[in-house]
Amino acid sequence: MENSLWAISMLCLFFASSGASRRPQTSRQHVFIKNEFHFLDVPGVGRSSVLDVCDCTFKCLSNPRCNSVNVAANTDTAGKLWCELLSSDIYKNSNEYSANMSSHHFSKSNVCSSNSCLYNKTCLNGYTEKGDLCLCKFGYTGKKCKIGTSCSDLLDSSEGNRAYSLKVGSASLPVYCHMTSLGACGGGGWTLVMKIDGTKRTFHYDSKYWSDKNYFNLPGGKSGFDSQETKLPTYWSTPFSKLCLAMKVNEQLNFTAIHIKADSLYSLIADGNYRATSLGRDTWKTLIGPQASLQFCCDIEGFNSDGNGAKTRIGIVCNECCNGCGKYNSRIGFGGARATNDSNTCGNSAHWYPDNGKKNIKAMGYIFAQ
Repeated sequence: MENSLWAISMLCLFFASSGASRRPQTSRQHVFIKNEFHFLDVPGVGRSSVLDVCDCTFKCLSNPRCNSVNVAANTDTAGKLWCELLSSDIYKNSNEYSANMSSHHFSKSNVCSSNSCLYNKTCLNGYTEKGDLCLCKFGYTGKKCKIGTSCSDLLDSSEGNRAYSLKVGSASLPVYCHMTSLGACGGGGWTLVMKIDGTKRTFHYDSKYWSDKNYFNLPGGKSGFDSQETKLPTYWSTPFSKLCLAMKVNEQLNFTAIHIKADSLYSLIADGNYRATSLGRDTWKTLIGPQASLQFCCDIEGFNSDGNGAKTRIGIVCNECCNGCGKYNSRIGFGGARATNDSNTCGNSAHWYPDNGKKNIKAMGYIFAQ
């Protein structure tokens, strides 16, 4: 019957169990569709005489270049069928497919018909052990051509830590996604939001970038833990339930996580209102490492931490206990200002009897959302 499904692997298993023949094992098992009295006229990758259809289809399964077969409709005088292995199939070469009373055509079942590729895509049948290969159009990515609004949307089709296309508003944008665990932050599917160079004033506490919806250096958002500063549209467009904060000091990366649910990082910072966290001074100090230093008292930590002296957009500021929590002279965080050095915008600045000596450590900072 035309277009009937032939379960070739099961048929051959029957032959093997009955002692008729032995078949090679292969991971490229497919179900073939029989198209009676048809022929596909495409370049071949092999031709031979076989005892039956099962022989021919197994030759195809054993040849990585074979995508379908033509088989003689009738045996010759020796009782054999000619078998032609083909380099393509009817899904890619439908114009070369026609009726022919002397042959049958067998093609691997088209996994593309099940819409295994998502969104804008071209699906090629029979190119991998899983049966298909998705050719993604621009702006779509991953093994199944997905597009998401965050890196966690693409985690199940991850191709490693790299830039992926994310949908931001009506446009798609390449954004670095860290798909594996990030130290103490754990997890995977982290979306890059910002990278801050503590030696520069781009993201100083008073910078307009904390309160506006303008991006900075989009190309810098396609790479991971390097020295390129960036602010991506993910700053105001990506909701999250967890932030991963990282600082690089002397080429050593340190991480800590904040569990907080928000519509975006912009929603936590742009209005200038203080929003508290409860990590504790010791956790904030892990971002710097063993050389970190803070004053002993009056801790203010979170978003828009302002100690009437030391300030930080994300971080902690502390006082030395002697003046009733008046003026703060130490901080660790991102988007810093004042304390000992107003030019230190990311890292650790400490003065006036801190617990590990005076410090002015400028770090490279990274902010990810999940």
